[in-house]
Amino acid sequence: TSGEQKVHWVSWEKMCAPKREGGLGFRDLQAFNQALLAKQAWRILTSPSSLVARVLKARYFRDSSILTATCPSNASYTFRSILHGRD
Repeated sequence: TSGEQKVHWVSWEKMCAPKREGGLGFRDLQAFNQALLAKQAWRILTSPSSLVARVLKARYFRDSSILTATCPSNASYTFRSILHGRD
């Protein structure tokens, strides 16, 4: 039993904490992904003349803005994802 190795479990929150706070600096991939999607929603809001903003507006929120757009049942995966980031 002198050759046994013990596993020391650490919580996911501790592993995702920045190194300067004693964590391992892992990224929470779900939170990171949602932040990137939120960035896309922000770009649509702040650059309404961009091609992607014009296409999505014409298709999904013709008479409103990305901030008040709802998700129709036939929405693309891309648009659903951007709304997830927005929320």
